[in-house]
Amino acid sequence: MIVRIINVCVKEQSIEEFKRITIENRQGSIQEPGVLRFDVLQSENEADHFVLYEVYQDEQATLDHKQTSHYQRWRDAAGPMMARKRESTACIPVAPVDPREW
Repeated sequence: MIVRIINVCVKEQSIEEFKRITIENRQGSIQEPGVLRFDVLQSENEADHFVLYEVYQDEQATLDHKQTSHYQRWRDAAGPMMARKRESTACIPVAPVDPREW
């Protein structure tokens, strides 16, 4: 299992559109067989800060995700909305480790 935590800072004028396209991406992503979780979070204190919390069955699932049309549409549309380059951190779960608990 692999967890990716992506921090995104969005230009103020793009916040609502970013939310819309990211929710669309999420809807496609959770249909992928290797995606166990895909959460879209917005900071309570900084409306332009978003966190994407993604849990994948394995590294191959993360690679497969990047080949999907919904991800590629999101990537191309979201890029110009970002105030700076997104930051991604890969994590290995310590607990829970049973995929049924995700």
